[in-house]
Amino acid sequence: MENNPIQEVTFDGDTYSIENLTPRVIESFNTLFKGQQKLNDLAIEVRLAQAGISALTEDLRTILKEDKIKPTVKVEEEKE
Repeated sequence: MENNPIQEVTFDGDTYSIENLTPRVIESFNTLFKGQQKLNDLAIEVRLAQAGISALTEDLRTILKEDKIKPTVKVEEEKE
């Protein structure tokens, strides 16, 4: 596998040569990229948690049905 270092970076529609970037700009790009990666990782965790909640919800529906648990019916009293 070849090791091809990044030569350019595109930001806001403009392309910048890596060799022209100052250390401060490189650090800012790295922070931005790491932040975006972390956000993507969190989005995956949320999707996994949502899938788990959906499965648990379906399990609870099944258990309520199997155990023949009926919802309580509320009767409203007539106001005078």
